[in-house]
Amino acid sequence: MERDLIDWKTDAWKKPEMVAWYNQRMLENRGTNRLKNQVEVDLCARYAVAPKVLDVGIGTGRGSLPLARAGMDVTGVDSSQAMLEQTRVLAGNTPITLRRRDLADLGFAEGEFDTVLSLNVLVHFPHWRDILGEWQRVVRPGGRILFDIHSQDHEDTACAAKGLPIRPDDSGNDFGSYMSRLRVDDLVETANQRGLRLVAVVPYAGLFSGGNVNLWLKQTLADGARFDRLLSWLASDTALLAFALFLEQEVFAHLTTRVTGRMMVVLDNTPDEAGNLAWLERDGRLNAALAKGIDANIADLVPAFDSAWRERLNQLLDHPRNRVLLHFLLSAWRDFPGRLDLASLLDERHAVTLEAWLRQDAMDRLVTRVPRALAALPEAAGILEHRGVPLMGGLDYDLTRDLLSKTFHAFD
Repeated sequence: MERDLIDWKTDAWKKPEMVAWYNQRMLENRGTNRLKNQVEVDLCARYAVAPKVLDVGIGTGRGSLPLARAGMDVTGVDSSQAMLEQTRVLAGNTPITLRRRDLADLGFAEGEFDTVLSLNVLVHFPHWRDILGEWQRVVRPGGRILFDIHSQDHEDTACAAKGLPIRPDDSGNDFGSYMSRLRVDDLVETANQRGLRLVAVVPYAGLFSGGNVNLWLKQTLADGARFDRLLSWLASDTALLAFALFLEQEVFAHLTTRVTGRMMVVLDNTPDEAGNLAWLERDGRLNAALAKGIDANIADLVPAFDSAWRERLNQLLDHPRNRVLLHFLLSAWRDFPGRLDLASLLDERHAVTLEAWLRQDAMDRLVTRVPRALAALPEAAGILEHRGVPLMGGLDYDLTRDLLSKTFHAFD
């Protein structure tokens, strides 16, 4: 079954229609795609080590063409000749070497590259340990391996906290929906076994799914058409994009793999078992702190959340649409009261506004539940029905208005 899955995933990207779709998606500038592209390309630029870079599963060159344009010696491999041809077109006059190869059988000499990077590839395959071994073989001692993958830590923690079903490790015969996920415990164990140093694990995709939705946002204001509509403004609202990048690069990136569904893994080809275990211990301490809540003390564990960071956050919130975006995200704390101290992070003007919106949201949810609960009462059925026709559908609006104005005095 695993071999069938691997073959299916490999062959899917050889189809011309898939290549055309993928190329268009990489070039388009709408919705969260603009955000996803910038976050991932920035991570590649930040962590790639020069001069020789191998991009495995290069696709159309999104991750490595900027590196080639910056002067790095880039080689790209892909199982799809159509993908390679499209990359050649997009490269133009930029020097780049392209080869048709398998991601688990690269065909290069040992230690030939300074960096092996792979973007949106390993998420599709179950044999990530075997693939990692081949990538390590072609990286020089001290060189770097960089790839993204989904987080099983996120799946386990968010599903347990929110009462959601955990998705199975395999997809049966539905190969198209398969996504590879791993836990940082397994990552550290594998790194130690292979003599690799864990340089960084960067959580991201807190705002966009990229094939693996942020489960903390399920059943919140940030789950559905309204949130999607808000994010559609990323294509044209530069202030909103700046705030979204801040959330991805300056908030989620400093947290843990329990917070978002995707991570960028950065490994160096040198053994450091003690350093890897120390990283895992720090990760555990931060997870324990996050489980208790977020307040001013978070800066003790995340030094990046300093006064300059808070000043930047508050400046970004001066843009109205950014406040709305944060309000939607904060609704993820609905089921965890008392775990977020907004006053310790925000200027008073923003804290007061967002706390008021959260209270109003709680009121709205309570009030809209009342008519439904009332209609479900057997003793009310006869009152709310006339000649077999249910009346509640026509009374919802007036009843909700009366509850808000006369019971909660919301409009005083």
